[in-house]
Amino acid sequence: MKERNQFIVKLVISHFLLLPGIVSLSFFLRNEWGLTIAISQTIAFIILLAGYWEFFPSKIKWGYFLVCEALIITSFFFRFLTDSIANKSVVMVVALLLIQLFVFDLLLHIIVVIFRKEKDSVEIEFPFKKGMYRITDGGNSKMSRLMNYHYHSKVHKQRKTNSSMLFATDIVKTDTISKRFLPRTNTDYPIFNEPVYSPMDGQVFSIVNNIPDNEPYQGNYPYNTGNTVIVKNGDYFFLLGHLKKGSITVKEGDTISKGQCIAQAGDSGYSERPHLHMQLIKSDTNNFWKGTGVNITFRNKNLFKNRIVYC
Repeated sequence: MKERNQFIVKLVISHFLLLPGIVSLSFFLRNEWGLTIAISQTIAFIILLAGYWEFFPSKIKWGYFLVCEALIITSFFFRFLTDSIANKSVVMVVALLLIQLFVFDLLLHIIVVIFRKEKDSVEIEFPFKKGMYRITDGGNSKMSRLMNYHYHSKVHKQRKTNSSMLFATDIVKTDTISKRFLPRTNTDYPIFNEPVYSPMDGQVFSIVNNIPDNEPYQGNYPYNTGNTVIVKNGDYFFLLGHLKKGSITVKEGDTISKGQCIAQAGDSGYSERPHLHMQLIKSDTNNFWKGTGVNITFRNKNLFKNRIVYC
């Protein structure tokens, strides 16, 4: 199955079938309906906070959540009013309780990623200037894979780059007018060709500017960050990747200031659709991939998944 179709199947199952399916169990599990509803409510919050909402307008996201809440509330009152005293299955209660503890732990980790003040954080300038942008992966990826896949990614672990990607962040532009879903061409993505600005002061450590842009969701991507600018400041390395081929306007050795235009957003390298990948790494050697990822904040807030940034 092509990557595009695989993505659609996963999206439908995880976002639109899973939760209604679990809620419906409360109508059939007569004696354990309370735990089933608790699990449903927890999963509803997880999907709201950590779901994949890039291709959906906010009204669909919130409309879906409200429909699920109505379904959960209806299920609760139906079971509460029709509940009868009966022997509960100890095995079923224990199984459902373990599931509830598991999903509740996932939710707690999501909340920690959003609000925790990390020990080492660096305030940055946002790399875009006009529009509305969504963080599609961000925050402490060791704490929650649901919020940020980078640290736990199998391919990053195999290449031993995952520690440097601890706080790696992916950004897309949200087009409130467009109704396109999974566009097939790069130019249909609002972020493609957008000017990218340096998030920090420093010196251009290295650039890559000659990697072709991919076709969205076509698979077989090279394992690299594509066209890339790395800005060095002391022992900090700021990487901006998946830039458009030939768009980089700075050269190695240049001293640049935050807010300076350096390239355009693209879809090059290990990238399934146009977006900007950025990460801050602390390393005492020039082999920054062996360094440690550092948390980045904007307006004193973590760049967590599904955060909307207005510029």
